Amino acid sequence: MKQYIEPEDETIPGPSSLELLFSIPRIQRNPLAYLAACARRYGDLARFKAGDEIACFVNSPGAIKRVLQDNHRNYTKDTIQYHQLATVAGRGLLTSDGEEWLSHRRLMQPAFHPKRIEQMQAAISSATATMLEQWRARQAAGALNVDIDAEMLRLTLHIAGLTLFSIDLGREAPRLTQAILTALDHIVYRASNFLALPDRIPTPRNRRFRAALATLDDAVRDLIDARRRQDTRGGLRPNDLLTALLNAVDADTGQQLDDRAIRDEVLTLLIAGHETTASALTWAWHLLATHPDAQEKLRREIAQVIGARAPQYADLSRLTYCRQALEETLRLYPPAWLITRRARQPDQLDGRAIPAGAIVIISPYIIQRHPAYWPEPDRFKPERFSSDRADPPWPRFAYIPFGAGPRVCIGQNFAVVEAMLILASVAQQFWFEPAQTRSAVTIAPLVTLRPRVQGRHGLRLRARHLQL
Repeated sequence: MKQYIEPEDETIPGPSSLELLFSIPRIQRNPLAYLAACARRYGDLARFKAGDEIACFVNSPGAIKRVLQDNHRNYTKDTIQYHQLATVAGRGLLTSDGEEWLSHRRLMQPAFHPKRIEQMQAAISSATATMLEQWRARQAAGALNVDIDAEMLRLTLHIAGLTLFSIDLGREAPRLTQAILTALDHIVYRASNFLALPDRIPTPRNRRFRAALATLDDAVRDLIDARRRQDTRGGLRPNDLLTALLNAVDADTGQQLDDRAIRDEVLTLLIAGHETTASALTWAWHLLATHPDAQEKLRREIAQVIGARAPQYADLSRLTYCRQALEETLRLYPPAWLITRRARQPDQLDGRAIPAGAIVIISPYIIQRHPAYWPEPDRFKPERFSSDRADPPWPRFAYIPFGAGPRVCIGQNFAVVEAMLILASVAQQFWFEPAQTRSAVTIAPLVTLRPRVQGRHGLRLRARHLQL
């Protein structure tokens, strides 16, 4: 067998260690802008070295395909990003690796079968209708300005509870959403501030994090306990994801999942099942509000396909422009904007050596604005996803809003169905315009991409009710 000889990793261009050190404040302020600058300066493969740690920023479809699909077993989630996520989500599907991940993935896959997703339509429509009824009541008392970011977070958490765990979180959504955001923001803070004090030190920030985590743990424990009490009363378990977790048996040991494993998966899916979709919807409304021609085209399609009745799952295949608008939003503002992996063994990406132990950084946000694959990359142009294109003009791995390969997002199809039903239901009844402000909307690259105005999270839009 021919022996593998590792070329020198110094052949990959990148900033010097000293330059990287001086760039830390810039990276902390805006990691997306820093990665974009690196792509312009160094090309599709850049190398960073800090002490003994080597990281490579990968921004070509071929190299991304190698990491996420062709040689995915060589790349683990043993990175700061996932270690920090694990402080909240534990060893759930998002952060686990190897056989543990594979067994849990197989366990949960049936919950996202297309037939099951179709059955979720009633819950999605019901929760959305409740929100719209509240909006109409609020507008009756005067002009309606909504923080669309907060509204979408509450709505998608409500839907996640109904569809995945058969529980109505409507009343609890504001409290749980705030706890989730506090916990996730703390993750970002710790990942980007290497001198931050350990979580056990009772600083105000750490106390807020621990309180948020306790709120989430209590909510999940109550959910599990309520389902088990239902069993003791002889009730039928709902055919949902929580039931699948409670009934699961390890194929090797014959043991059921312990409470910690169930907690980790429930919390992972509560977070990942709502925050990412909320992010996509928030940016979709921002783009539609700032592009009224696109918003009007969406409304005309809804009127033609659906009329005045409520959107149904069967309508989605005919809502082609709605799908294009969503896909273009996911291109410009992919919620999961950062993917990291660690190389187990040496590898080659685009003909350059990647040493064992190196961190590989992939940003869907950057590759999906790559000028070589996306004409007018920063422009909102839903038509580029026109369904009459059998073969898109961009490479497959230049568009990865849900990741790619075996670890592609398990809830991808559910997220698309949910987002399209919400877009159609809301656009059918409300017209959006930017709120009166001279401040630009900027991106806060946290665990997901969130909007920020004048340094504060959130995005206010003026919503005008339309007569059907």
